[in-house]
Amino acid sequence: MCKQTPPPSSTPLLEVDNLKTTFPIRRGLLLRKVAEVRAVDGVSFSLNRGQTLGLVGESGCGKSTLGRTLIRLLEPSSGAIRFEGEDFLACSGKTLREKRQRLQMIFQDPFAALDPRKTVGQIIMEPLQVHAIGNRAQQREQALELLAVVGLKAEHINRYPHEFSGGQRQRISIARSIMLRPELIIADEPTSALDVSVQAQILNLLKDLQRQFNLTYIFISHDLAVVEHVCDTIAVMYLGKIVEMAPRDTLFTNPQHPYTQALLAAIPQVGRGKRRGRLTLGGDVPSPIDPPSGCAFHPRCQYANARCSQQTPVLTPVTEGDGGDHQVACWLTPP
Repeated sequence: MCKQTPPPSSTPLLEVDNLKTTFPIRRGLLLRKVAEVRAVDGVSFSLNRGQTLGLVGESGCGKSTLGRTLIRLLEPSSGAIRFEGEDFLACSGKTLREKRQRLQMIFQDPFAALDPRKTVGQIIMEPLQVHAIGNRAQQREQALELLAVVGLKAEHINRYPHEFSGGQRQRISIARSIMLRPELIIADEPTSALDVSVQAQILNLLKDLQRQFNLTYIFISHDLAVVEHVCDTIAVMYLGKIVEMAPRDTLFTNPQHPYTQALLAAIPQVGRGKRRGRLTLGGDVPSPIDPPSGCAFHPRCQYANARCSQQTPVLTPVTEGDGGDHQVACWLTPP
């Protein structure tokens, strides 16, 4: 199997600007809109080729909704998405179909993501059939080749999803996601439904495939230990917003936002290494239907002051002149 080498480019592979995704709440006989769920609320970032961006946060913070919006399984309410320098939201029809070959997704539950009525071969070959690439023999040959790449046997091609373990089903999902040789893969908690021993195998497989096919990942997870293992840059989300974004090592050694500090403090510590200070989160995550004014985290923050409840902070470089590699949205962290 040939290794893909994309043309050199200084343009980020993916650029997201003030992206918002809301869901209306309708009531009454006329189904009038009475409120809306702000699932993604003004997210901006850029991602270069070959990098892995981690999206972390508690359940309900908008990670999965953001991932599905980026690939346009959900349509955003406003904002911009530029893929390979082009306006991805302006694509439609044939252009959108062609562009979608370059973006793929790995879903959290491999059993729910695979059609139980189809064999593994039919599942893996389906992307080629949808885009009319190659004949039947060529499609089968590529399917067998990819099965070997993800660690499965040729004899598995005629079996059904229920005949496999969870880790094997996730390998099938991964094989399907790389069949069209995409540039970007959005992995939505691909290891959370797996045993711990299998998680490491899948993470190592994803890293091997990244090197082999020059893939760019957006890795969604609530497990910071997993994100630390696979990601180059980490974005911490809270209630639909990115509250801190930094290179992996910087985030783990110098977290600035109180929410990030609390998430890191919750990671179990093994051995006699240096332990992080214990910072616990009080209260519950606010509703995205009626988020708090100002900084959404202020009702749970032990450092909050009057300004935090009145003004919404924006992502700002932690240190002037650092190129914006470490950004935080917190009034208590001076630029």
